[in-house]
Amino acid sequence: MADTEVGYRQIADDTWAFMRPPGSWGQTNTGLIVGPGSASMLIDTVWDVNWAERVVADTAELVADAPITEVLNTHSDGDHWWGNDTVPATARITTSAASLHAMREETPPKGVHAFASLGAKIGWLPGPVGAMGSYMNRVRGDATFPGALPRLPDHTFETTWTIDVAGRSVHLRYLGPAHTEGDLIAHVPDVGVVFAGDLLFIDATPVLWHGPLQNWIDALDHLLELDAAVYVPGHGPLCGTAEIRALRNYWTWVSEAGRSCFDAGLAPTEAAQNLLKSSEFGQYAHWDSHERLILSMSTLYRLWRGEPPAPPTLTRRALAFADAGRYLREH
Repeated sequence: MADTEVGYRQIADDTWAFMRPPGSWGQTNTGLIVGPGSASMLIDTVWDVNWAERVVADTAELVADAPITEVLNTHSDGDHWWGNDTVPATARITTSAASLHAMREETPPKGVHAFASLGAKIGWLPGPVGAMGSYMNRVRGDATFPGALPRLPDHTFETTWTIDVAGRSVHLRYLGPAHTEGDLIAHVPDVGVVFAGDLLFIDATPVLWHGPLQNWIDALDHLLELDAAVYVPGHGPLCGTAEIRALRNYWTWVSEAGRSCFDAGLAPTEAAQNLLKSSEFGQYAHWDSHERLILSMSTLYRLWRGEPPAPPTLTRRALAFADAGRYLREH
């Protein structure tokens, strides 16, 4: 299966990934670990109810004799857990304790739907209000969100945990806060596969919502130390260590160049635009959604001002979306 194709592909013995290229907003990769004749584990669910139903349908044959008994949510963004109602009611859902806390604090699907629907109506307006609206509608895309808050995880862990899937060990490790408050990974050592959630955006510009950024860089170092054969990112194509090093280099560059702009007194959006115009950005120019750097810069500026790492409020998101939407209108 080519990287441009959507659907399940086998990435190792009894190990699968459901790919959603190119990995833009809401185009989330999920995973499946099968113990033939016994049980299976699902990694992440998707927020679009239509895609969630497709994942269930495409999974049916793979789990016919190995029902899903374990489900993992890698973090609190809705596109990685709002499909939890589609998993068997008897399955245990696990996430990190920090992720569950963030899930309870996040804007529920109805709120995001209302926000995006308003954005669709006002996106034509000039100025920041219209720019924010058009960008929020862009984030939702054509997704249909669930009507009620989906099932929350019923099992959490603090730092590490191991789940047995029909005799196969799946090692979980909390590496956040970084992209969000509760980022975790799942390592399947017997086949050399790592499901990395949104600690990996491949060929897609990553977003720093929470921070600190150094935690994300440290998490990438941990992924490199695992030296797995296949890494499944939250968004974008399957990858190896070379792509992880490229992402690490990106964040190191953003941290250093962005901080220079901050020290020079530039506004966060101006700083992001300076970086996007620089020659150094050329090696990342093929990545999807360049404007996400503006969202990350708004988080970095908070941290550089001495504010503590924290999840984005609705107001913070709206302001960042307005800046990103304005950038897209101008470019």
